[in-house]
Amino acid sequence: MATIFFTEPELVVGHGRRVLFVNPEDMQIFKEIELPPDLGLKTQAPSSTIEQGSGSCPAGKEQQLAAGGAKQPEATASGSAATKVEAPISVQNVAYSPDGQLLAVTTSGGQKALLLYRSWPENARLLSSRPLARAASALRFCSDSSSVLVTDKTGDCYQYDCVELEATPRLLLGHLSVVYDILWSEDQQHIITCDRDDKIRVTNYPATFDIHSYCLGHREFVSGLALLTDQHIASASGDKTLRVWNYIQGKELLLHELPAPAVRLLVRQLEPEKVFQAAVLFYGNVDALGLYRLERSPDESWSVTATQLVRAEAGSWSISNFTLTADRIYITGAENERLSLRVYDIATGQRTTSGVPEGWVKMVLDGLGASEEDAPPFVPEDLSVWFKKRFDNVSDYLERKKRRIEEQQQQKCG
Repeated sequence: MATIFFTEPELVVGHGRRVLFVNPEDMQIFKEIELPPDLGLKTQAPSSTIEQGSGSCPAGKEQQLAAGGAKQPEATASGSAATKVEAPISVQNVAYSPDGQLLAVTTSGGQKALLLYRSWPENARLLSSRPLARAASALRFCSDSSSVLVTDKTGDCYQYDCVELEATPRLLLGHLSVVYDILWSEDQQHIITCDRDDKIRVTNYPATFDIHSYCLGHREFVSGLALLTDQHIASASGDKTLRVWNYIQGKELLLHELPAPAVRLLVRQLEPEKVFQAAVLFYGNVDALGLYRLERSPDESWSVTATQLVRAEAGSWSISNFTLTADRIYITGAENERLSLRVYDIATGQRTTSGVPEGWVKMVLDGLGASEEDAPPFVPEDLSVWFKKRFDNVSDYLERKKRRIEEQQQQKCG
């Protein structure tokens, strides 16, 4: 996994065991984090609590919690847990708190954890290291930075306290499939999640047993969400659509067809609550990215007023992630099983070195350890598994039925 995002004035890039905070305008590195070889976590997964009678947690997960949390390792004949070789620890997700004071990092590999750092005014001091039951799929702070939500690949959503660091994490809600993205409304009244089963769910908070609404209409996985206003969100999906919703009402306000399935969504605000730039990373298309200008009319309708497709040399390398600044697009991917970082002009969509200091990209890759000879190969996630596998057993049945009728008619004629 290679994570990248921009928050003024830092470009944050995470890969392997390291996270770099760099200035995209010069050669300055603000700070860097390197994961320790051992996080010192207990082998037991975090215990979790959920409010009595919660309808957001599937029955199987309620039984698991009643049994005392996540499933423990199976014992061998000698009575000890089975021994297995642990994969190296690596950065999975990185997120800044809204106030810029905290940084959350989730890890994958042998030790799955949520790491919380004090990012300001200190130089990324580790505050806590808490084990995760499973690999994280998304990460989001609440608006007052007092807690952080972590979703995992089985559909669970946990809340971790950022003030009481020893507090037990709470299981707030659960989906029946992997959750790809999560939002928390500014007023902290709603948690919005999207999953592989085409659904966008709006859950009340803190009473997460109460589902406020659904935004239904996608026909494939919903890969990304973005908060536009206090009532509106944007979503992108593998069904080749970009949509805008009034999530309070669960009402679709805009459907825009895309040239390919969308696997990443990023939205920048250009004019408060009125004009936005939505950037979409495509799957398996000659154009790698689409940039769409979303505008809100006085009558509350939404429209796409401008479209720009960015090729980004799609097909010549395997693209995994991207981020935007006011004038550039930064894209990470794999080239010959090595991490690669390329910079494109946001106005023209062409690869550029204008304004990028010579050696800047190499400095970033060296800082992440991607240029080292013994660096492990970098292979982006196989996104083809996100799509539903569809089985057609009706055609086979109809063909057999047709043959059976023909045989019966031949017997009668004979």
